[in-house]
Amino acid sequence: MRPNPIRDRFVSGAPTIATRVLLPDPAVTEAVGQTGVFDYVEFLAEYNAFTLHDLDNVGRVGELYGLGTMIKLDYAHAHYLAQRAVGSGFNGVLFADMRTRKDVERAVASVRPDTPEYGGTYGAAARRNARPNYGGGPEYVASVAGTVVGIMIEKRESFDDLDALLSVPGVDLVQWGPTDFRMSSGRNTADIDLARSELFDACDRNGVPARIELADLREFSDLCARGFRHFSLGIDIEMLFNGWKQLGTEARGILRTSAEVAS
Repeated sequence: MRPNPIRDRFVSGAPTIATRVLLPDPAVTEAVGQTGVFDYVEFLAEYNAFTLHDLDNVGRVGELYGLGTMIKLDYAHAHYLAQRAVGSGFNGVLFADMRTRKDVERAVASVRPDTPEYGGTYGAAARRNARPNYGGGPEYVASVAGTVVGIMIEKRESFDDLDALLSVPGVDLVQWGPTDFRMSSGRNTADIDLARSELFDACDRNGVPARIELADLREFSDLCARGFRHFSLGIDIEMLFNGWKQLGTEARGILRTSAEVAS
């Protein structure tokens, strides 16, 4: 069976740095792998169109570069797509819109082997993660059991009993979703900050690390000093937009200046 770079870093206690991609083109994931500076790439399947073939290709590229792969999934189809992503070779799944302990338990079970020991719902299947065998053997079971599980805390209902959600066995990391929480709760900025602090305190109580998403590094040093060790930096579409916007704006400025000089 293939190694799981994300699980390996969690087991060793090492920090992780990821980046997020909306584009399912494997060339994008390959470019991330070629940088040699990221531990894993997260495919934001929640936000973009893709096919099951795309998942296979992203899985292949990750293995080619020793790059971990995670997928972020919509709530409605998470059970099915989580299993197909693991079958494509993805090392981790980030489950969105977790509201209750039952939601989290179902999410974890979807990527745990259907064995008496693990009690999950992932059975034997001849997908990429099993080939050239059918699946179901001891190595296959261990590989599926090693899938990294992240949960999004971003809905008002999740704060009814955070400890109940975060104490579910098998949760490896928590990602705070302030924009969804703002929409779901109707609260203001001060309330959002209080909710984030409440979540981080609950993470500490339950021994589940929080991952931090950043668009730039202005807060990075301070967050590291506060003890955060898992980060996701940037999104492909936003980085392309910002690069194009800056490049085009500078070019337009030069053209206007040249035109003024010429006149």
